[in-house]
Amino acid sequence: YKMRDKFVIILVVTLAAAVLSGLVTHFAITPQYSSTVKMYVYSNSDRISTDSSISSSELDASQELINTYIYILKSDTVLEAVMKDLSIDDISLGQLRNSIDAQQATKTVAFEVTVTTDDPSRSAQIANSIAKIAPSEIVRVAKAGGVEIIDYAKIPSRPSSPNLTKNVLVAAVLAFAVSFIGFFIYEFFDTTITGARDIEDEFDIPIIGTIPNLDNPDSQSNYSSYSAHTKPSSSSSMPELKPSSQILENLQNMKGEDK
Repeated sequence: YKMRDKFVIILVVTLAAAVLSGLVTHFAITPQYSSTVKMYVYSNSDRISTDSSISSSELDASQELINTYIYILKSDTVLEAVMKDLSIDDISLGQLRNSIDAQQATKTVAFEVTVTTDDPSRSAQIANSIAKIAPSEIVRVAKAGGVEIIDYAKIPSRPSSPNLTKNVLVAAVLAFAVSFIGFFIYEFFDTTITGARDIEDEFDIPIIGTIPNLDNPDSQSNYSSYSAHTKPSSSSSMPELKPSSQILENLQNMKGEDK
């Protein structure tokens, strides 16, 4: 029941974390734009000019070449040619390499080259420049097979990151989990008695009554209100309760009469 009292705090913390995450994502994080070019790998250079079928062994050979081709297209030679082609001088070679991600398409002889920058036009330009320069460099270096362009890169219309919805949801879930677990651990190890119900839960005994703290103004007002409601009326058959000093005086008088 103590956790129910903390639910409002947990809810406020969760909402605050979600709003803060949304504001940071929208105003503080620079949007990134990704553009992708797709390439097909073949192992036999003669296949490009024939219509004959491709054997499974040639497909296996093409798949093995993909990692080599990816390594070549991210080499200094290819990237320097791309920077020269686009007259890029505001970023380093290492920064350009870090903006490029190349991966094989699952269970195919194709791979994708994705370029991510803060400028959608530049992302597409770099990807298409790689598609123009890499094939000839791959053939020159590997001297085996080659690549064909499946799809050229297009200018992205929306950022690839950050994901506003995802960030807000993750922040809300984490805030809820952390605050809930934190309060749960605190209440679990907190042995402070704060009310009659704590005694009932701790010792499994019924509470017959409670003694108000008359030094506390709140307790005095509650006690006065309780006394007003419970004070017997003049028509009641219950005897009037006398203060302890008067009872003691009556007992002493009775004792004197007995003598």
